[in-house]
Amino acid sequence: MNRKLTEATTLETGERVIAGSVRPDGTVRKERRIRAGYTPQDEQPVYQSRGTVAKQNVPTCPGMDEAEVAALKQQAAKGKKPSNPSSQPAKPKPAATQQQPSSSGNGSSAAASAQPAAPAPAPAAAPEDPKAALEKQIRTLRKKVRQCADLAEKRAAGGSLDKDQEEKLARGAEWEKEVQQLEEQLAKLGV
Repeated sequence: MNRKLTEATTLETGERVIAGSVRPDGTVRKERRIRAGYTPQDEQPVYQSRGTVAKQNVPTCPGMDEAEVAALKQQAAKGKKPSNPSSQPAKPKPAATQQQPSSSGNGSSAAASAQPAAPAPAPAAAPEDPKAALEKQIRTLRKKVRQCADLAEKRAAGGSLDKDQEEKLARGAEWEKEVQQLEEQLAKLGV
């Protein structure tokens, strides 16, 4: 069924026809007429929305002549810099950033006033309340201790535990000690 328009022949009457052929099993296909103006689906152009067509028609550099754009692209391809320095993008100078820390050590007041602004966000990331952090650790460890107690009950009832559960059960005593230590630290902070 894979017929192409190139296989079509024109008869003496002016009709276009796809010639008959023989199938692999030996049967013969009839010749088929091609309607006037018909193009096979494989040869039809791909649909493009209005947005896609509009994007294709947008110039690469709005406001510039296409000849200038082509010349700049050729220069870029060759590795040469364009002759107009204003068209080059401004690059940050790494030497200036390296000199600022050394100049602030020399006592430069302008550089010293600009430096404290950068480290300010770092303290905000640190936990504000150590008491709250300790309470959170205690809660998580108590939860683990409760889970260990549940696993011990499951084992006592005759249930089987997998490898991870056995490891968790073995660490239960450690977690209880950690809870006691953290509670002592919390008591010291509370006083």
